[in-house]
Amino acid sequence: MDHVAARVAMNQARFREANEEIEPRAVIAGVERVPFICECADPNCTKIIRVTIREYEKVRAESVLFLNAPGHEVHSGDYSEVESRNERYVVTRKIGDAAKIVESLDAREGDDADAA
Repeated sequence: MDHVAARVAMNQARFREANEEIEPRAVIAGVERVPFICECADPNCTKIIRVTIREYEKVRAESVLFLNAPGHEVHSGDYSEVESRNERYVVTRKIGDAAKIVESLDAREGDDADAA
């Protein structure tokens, strides 16, 4: 296993876990654009991205997709590629070993299997 891929994947998964705790609170509060944490691979990133719940759920539909602030996609190096971008955020797709790791760390993966 590529150790750099593991570090990149684990950093991003940690930010995603934090966002998973933000989402239900935002739904209850009725916030239109939710302040989510950038899910880039920089462990020191503190950038906030405001997106709707629908936009966030579109990213979360796949374990290998992550929400990044514009310009922060570079922190993943060769372990991800840009899936889409707009003026507010960039969606990156993990590839290779990093993709396998984030899939295994995604708490929602088990939920989907139980629902089927």
